[in-house]
Amino acid sequence: MVFSLLSLQRMFGRLFQRNTDEPIAIQAINARLQPARERLTTLLASSRAPRIALVKQDVCEDLYCGPVNASPRDLLESTQLRSGPIALLSAAQARFHVLETVSAPECCIWQERATDLHWDTLDFFASYRDRIPGCDYGQRQFAVSPEAVDWSQYEIVISIDVAVPASVTRNFPQTAWAYYVREIKAPSYHAGLMSPATGQDLFLNHGFRWNPPAAAAHVVEFPYHLQFAGCFHELFQLRFDQPRNGTFVDHHTLVMMSSDDRRRFSPFGPLAGPELPFHLRHEGGKSVPPRRTMDPDLRERLLNSKYFLITPGQRHVHGTALVEAIAAGCLAIGSPAALRTHSFLFTARTAAESVSDAVERIRRFESDHDAYFMELQRQRLLIDWLCYVRPMLMLIEKSAAVVSCRSKK
Repeated sequence: MVFSLLSLQRMFGRLFQRNTDEPIAIQAINARLQPARERLTTLLASSRAPRIALVKQDVCEDLYCGPVNASPRDLLESTQLRSGPIALLSAAQARFHVLETVSAPECCIWQERATDLHWDTLDFFASYRDRIPGCDYGQRQFAVSPEAVDWSQYEIVISIDVAVPASVTRNFPQTAWAYYVREIKAPSYHAGLMSPATGQDLFLNHGFRWNPPAAAAHVVEFPYHLQFAGCFHELFQLRFDQPRNGTFVDHHTLVMMSSDDRRRFSPFGPLAGPELPFHLRHEGGKSVPPRRTMDPDLRERLLNSKYFLITPGQRHVHGTALVEAIAAGCLAIGSPAALRTHSFLFTARTAAESVSDAVERIRRFESDHDAYFMELQRQRLLIDWLCYVRPMLMLIEKSAAVVSCRSKK
């Protein structure tokens, strides 16, 4: 590739050497983001653009479900839980495949959600082949054998867990094979940081840290929510700069808020979030996932909300909901302590360790529009850089290096 990951790291070195207590300045982010974004945009529009596939198994109970020729918008609306790496489909024009689950050891990562994490039984996950909850069809309807796909049409194939066995990947040396382990608590996630799974080249670590630590060469700092500010509005052909009101709340936060807490947000517009009624939160002794933010009514509320509230005083989270909310146009307010490695997304103006803090922050923004727009711009630039431009450039460069190295052997 014409650009070098090392040169990018040097280019951004001074920015990343800042004290983590000091907010990253808008001008510093923008000065570095814009040339990189221009290079990526030019590359993706050229004949040199890598052809990418995103694939998952028919037992995966997250992300999209549809035929290979489905539009990015239709696939986003089909998601069973999260909005996920939708920019791969919309901006990078990746194609999506549902694959039949095979028994090769490297393709059994999905089982850890039952055997190690105890989310549910193996039968529960396998049941998605025949019926998706709330639908009258299963993923088997769209699934094809990994052997049936001509993978030579792709330069990069990204699996959710490992969906393509080594017996297939070794037949396509001109393709770079990358994968997420969907759940970062799973044993295979930690194993992937050490070395890639059999038949795979690159490990996508879910990260979007502003100062990522040194990692093995096969690891790519690459978020599960590969998204940028305005990506949802583009798909649904909506104005991104529309007037907004109200607050959308992270589901972990919403279920812990009292009625009095919720009423305190009423002066700022409606309050919404992916919450289930209490009697549905646990069914048959099993936890029930929250509602999908891409359900039509919640999506409309998310895309029109002015603020997003995440975990003030609540549990530690990775921050995917935060990425989605900023990409949807919200100003995020919440607890830096709860976000651990991604606390830099907040400043003193947007940090809130309690509901009372959050109400006070919003009240100040409602009377200081310049401060609101400054914080909004800063968060959007960070998401554009960390959750779209930088990871895409890293993935493309490392994939090209893998194939080049293999061709020399």
